[in-house]
Amino acid sequence: MEKISVAGLKIDAITKKEFLAKTEERLLSGQKTFAITPYSEFLYYSFQNPKLLEIFNQADFAVADGIGIFWAKKYLEIPLTAKNFWLKIFQSLWQIIYSLAAIIFYPSWIKSALPEKIVGADLIWDLAELAAKNKQSIYLLGGLDNTPELAVKKLISKFPNIIISGHSNKNFTDLTILNDINNLKPDILLVAFGPVKQEKWIAENLPKLDVKLAIGLGGTFDYLAGKRLSPPKIMRYGGLEWLYRLFTQPKRYKRIYNATVGLISGLWHYKVFSDLPLRRNVVMVILNKKNEVLICERSLMDFYVDIASSQAELKKLNYWQLPQGGIEEKENLEQAAKREASEETGIKNLEFIKTSAQTNTYIWNNALRKFRFNRGYRNKGQIQNIAYFKFHGNDNEIKVDDYEFINFKWVSIAGLVESVHEERSNVAKIVREDLKDLA
Repeated sequence: MEKISVAGLKIDAITKKEFLAKTEERLLSGQKTFAITPYSEFLYYSFQNPKLLEIFNQADFAVADGIGIFWAKKYLEIPLTAKNFWLKIFQSLWQIIYSLAAIIFYPSWIKSALPEKIVGADLIWDLAELAAKNKQSIYLLGGLDNTPELAVKKLISKFPNIIISGHSNKNFTDLTILNDINNLKPDILLVAFGPVKQEKWIAENLPKLDVKLAIGLGGTFDYLAGKRLSPPKIMRYGGLEWLYRLFTQPKRYKRIYNATVGLISGLWHYKVFSDLPLRRNVVMVILNKKNEVLICERSLMDFYVDIASSQAELKKLNYWQLPQGGIEEKENLEQAAKREASEETGIKNLEFIKTSAQTNTYIWNNALRKFRFNRGYRNKGQIQNIAYFKFHGNDNEIKVDDYEFINFKWVSIAGLVESVHEERSNVAKIVREDLKDLA
């Protein structure tokens, strides 16, 4: 089954009929299945926290529920032809304007991004019909007050023979939920804790649950219970559900802002920076007389470029990494590494050993980067070469630069991967492999 990437978020390019057929097949065979229904907010939160993106991409099925996913795919597909950095910014902004207008004036072009928009609020009826047909049970989890109970009554009124094994409005932090569900062993678990929260809960708990299918359906229970009115079909068709919700649920303005303005801004930056080349970089692996490796602790200052995930991660204490730096145009790896080592650690006399046959590449979280602060770093990420050196001096010769780093320590080769921040673990694994004979 084909999955496409929308700014890193994997979406299944299938129709609702195909999704239901695949789901039924897995239900009948007893395969445990995790399904999500991504819309604009999913993309926005993927930029803010790449760990959420990993959770979303664990799903067996991710079916697009929201015009924002369709628009994002079409917008990112429009090529950037400008060569100049600032011209790319303005060209991509113009592309935002006319592609957004196409949602209203050329909807067939926007909707060609994927086979079909699969609305979670409608999908619940399809899953209920599927369960009734195959005599499989459903459990409803989430919703406030009597919402799940009213939702159950609505399902039964349409499908009298449906098996509802249970329902609960317990808070997602309540540990008794797992026992409640496992005692009843439902085939299908419908979770309505709200977007992102419910997907995190399912990903964490599905291995411990005796269910076949778990899917997050957001505020769908509220629609079933009659506590909220569904957007009119004409607004759904025109991709204006967000506007309807802004008028009918003004308290959600922050979520709506993030899913519209926040998403558009993130995709704008993502597109411009992703169109740029990789920056050449060198990692310095400095070994002391005991064959221990030097690592440094990041300062808590703002850095606008060197982020693999988020600014917040770089501001955490105990963010350790190998020293690294850029390679200037006329430098070779050894020259660049010695210069950077001198600037960052104060070490001037290093014996060059070798360079690694492997490189490490990572892409920055370009959606969070700012055009103004990154105008000097017109790259989408870094390709890291690795240079190895021997240091014969003493620790009092080491003077970290007090700007990028605030501390240093020596760690064993065997313990290197565990000693650095997880964002830096890939390059640490290469180093450990290169130095396995010394470990």
